[in-house]
Amino acid sequence: MSWLEGFGCVAALKVVCGICVVSIFAIATMVSGDAQATTPDGYLIHVGDELELDILDDNDPPQRFTVGRDGEVQLPFIGGLQVASVAVGEARDLIHRTYVEREIFVNPSIELSIASFRPISVLGDVRDPGNFDYQPFMTAEQAVGMAGGPSISANNEEARVLERRNLKGMLNSLEYDLALVAAQYARAQALLKGEDSLSWSNLPADLRPGVNRELFDEHKPSEDQVIAIESRNATTQRESLTQALAEADNQIAILRERETVQRQIVDVSKRELDRMFDLAGRGLIPKFDVRRFELSVSRAESDLLDQRERQSEAMMEQATLKGRLSQFDSDLEQRRLTETQSYWNEINKLISNRESIEDRLSLLDQWVAAASGLETEVLLEYQVRRRESDGVQNLRLKPHDELAPGDMLVVVMKPPEMLGESQ
Repeated sequence: MSWLEGFGCVAALKVVCGICVVSIFAIATMVSGDAQATTPDGYLIHVGDELELDILDDNDPPQRFTVGRDGEVQLPFIGGLQVASVAVGEARDLIHRTYVEREIFVNPSIELSIASFRPISVLGDVRDPGNFDYQPFMTAEQAVGMAGGPSISANNEEARVLERRNLKGMLNSLEYDLALVAAQYARAQALLKGEDSLSWSNLPADLRPGVNRELFDEHKPSEDQVIAIESRNATTQRESLTQALAEADNQIAILRERETVQRQIVDVSKRELDRMFDLAGRGLIPKFDVRRFELSVSRAESDLLDQRERQSEAMMEQATLKGRLSQFDSDLEQRRLTETQSYWNEINKLISNRESIEDRLSLLDQWVAAASGLETEVLLEYQVRRRESDGVQNLRLKPHDELAPGDMLVVVMKPPEMLGESQ
């Protein structure tokens, strides 16, 4: 490599072993396209951009480095360089100059590019809010287009008709879903109360005006069937545990009776053994008979211990079954409470969605009357939250103003009372 001439051996070895690389600034492809276009040198680097750096004088592959929150990029041998808000061409010159001034390279050929950009977020009054790949020089208006356009087109007759039809369809669907979830909530309440069927009164009084009673009643038969099935299953499981517990109680009672009988046998045997010891001591019976009867008493005592052990095992089984029965009741109640809460949360979500759609329908009518002849851009306000090295900035953009990587674009449809001022 001719550009290393004049360096000492140590410096040359350092370059060969640890040379850093950067790549030419390449633009991310547009969302629908595959072709790449080179980013102009005038593009300003932003926090979060991933740079690609390549030294063309060597055979090493390019390496990638991310611009940190402080606006610096950490490069081999030279450390951090402030590149945020610096044009790509200027950053390339800065890196070249820094390597030369610090005597890392003589006159390297460097290419700098953007490997990837932070995505932008488009939120607010758009049809498909979400995150999107950033493209250099993308405008606020183009970003709204990527998000499906404004949620309501107030100056297009055909769009208004389609929008109204779509919103009406969504309302009808929400009404059906709300009645269904309300019936499911009522069913969960009925199960908690031990009732055989759900009723309209299972719903809170303040919820009933917002639920279609006819649709609710349509769902009632199927939900009553669910109640019957769940109640039958719960009853069957509880009866099974109750029967097992009753059997354990019965077994313990039998074992206690056997223990009583066996204890009497042991007591009688011990008294008889004492009598035989007395007779043997007086020489009236052989000692051999005494030893044989003594073994029989030991067996009787062993049988008594066995009876007590079996009784202890049965009592442990009884305690286990009592615990399972209690746990079953507790789990069943907890599961039904959780189910009830889940349905209640879903009801609130559906009501919120319905109110939002109703508001959109109402505003659509107002916008149609107030926005006749206005361009769409007059109806929209573009608000941007942009993170810079010194913090987050809140900006208002015009439709053709450019976005920066990582921007959060919030699109706001102006209320009808402001449209007159725009005119």
